[in-house]
Amino acid sequence: MSRLEYLLASGLLRLARVFFSRLRVRRHRVVLATARVSTLDGNLLHLYRAMRERHPELDYVLLLEPYSYGFVGKLAYLVRLVRGMYHLQTARLFVVDNAYLPIHVAPHRPTTTVVQVWHAAGALKRFGLDTRTPLEGPERTFLHRYYDAVVVGGEWTRAPYAAALRTPLERVLALGSPRTDSFFDEAALTAARDRVLAAYPALAGRRVVLYAPTFRGRGIAKRAASGLDARRLRAALPTDHALVLKTHPNLDPAATATEGYDVVVDPTQEINDLLALTDILITDYSSSVVEFALLHRPIILLVGDLAEYEVDPGLYLDYRTEMIGTQVTDTDGVIDAIATDRFDLSGYDAFIERQLGASQGGASARFVTYFLGDRQDAARGGGTLPPDVRHI
Repeated sequence: MSRLEYLLASGLLRLARVFFSRLRVRRHRVVLATARVSTLDGNLLHLYRAMRERHPELDYVLLLEPYSYGFVGKLAYLVRLVRGMYHLQTARLFVVDNAYLPIHVAPHRPTTTVVQVWHAAGALKRFGLDTRTPLEGPERTFLHRYYDAVVVGGEWTRAPYAAALRTPLERVLALGSPRTDSFFDEAALTAARDRVLAAYPALAGRRVVLYAPTFRGRGIAKRAASGLDARRLRAALPTDHALVLKTHPNLDPAATATEGYDVVVDPTQEINDLLALTDILITDYSSSVVEFALLHRPIILLVGDLAEYEVDPGLYLDYRTEMIGTQVTDTDGVIDAIATDRFDLSGYDAFIERQLGASQGGASARFVTYFLGDRQDAARGGGTLPPDVRHI
């Protein structure tokens, strides 16, 4: 977002805030919002299901409003943000999983609780306001302000999230990562595998090798990873192996070459469903490592650009000494690791404890109890932030 776009958008949203803040707060309304994707996924999906199950009496609003870089798309996005400001000023609980402009332009009413449940698990790559190369321009000014609470997966990740999301450490709560709940539920894992097989029957009975890298760059300059030669890897794999590509949902699918893969998964496909069926994960700095580690299966980290990535955006741990998995720098290394079955499975438990110490299943339920209480609390409009926690 350019400085002019920010000034126009923030000015309009502040005007809308003045009007909407005069309206009655709807104490039975809970809003889940994201500016990342157009379908509910990850933490928000798990929380939505848990809240609907435990509090069906509440009114739920979903705001799924991905940012568009085209002119017409930006205008439509701005209109949707005005609607978001209305809900922010009139809802009881407002939950987001990424930056969301209506929250950041000005403080919200003390009758509304705003909670950030960042879309990625753990803390591997630096993000938000804590990257090695600082954000510039309006983003540095407005991003990640006015959260009442940030929910993370474990105690160790509280400090990174506090720095990245401009939130006092005491507001960062290690309640567990909701998106990891299904990894502790065998029935949920089975259902996830069944969903993937129904969508991609060619994977049935095969050893699934999933390549799921994160993106490089930020904003309109996002670009795909370029380290894997899929055709060479496919030629080296046995026929009972299936090579699968899952690109990042925020990338243009056309940005990644698809030749050589047996299956190219829809970018909007829930990554955790795929992980349930995956036998070997090939990735780099993606947070999918954190969740896949819960399954104690082989991980190959293709990190030929590690030195560059340590500079921008930077990492929260020393990949060479503190990271799990088998690290390689090129396609030959990937081929060799699979051909020789040379996988380093050590250190998983310590890594999981560090990244997800509070995520032992039931994180969604803990969130609901903390912010909504029991059904009687919800009916009274209570159960949100404890009285000793003030809004910022």
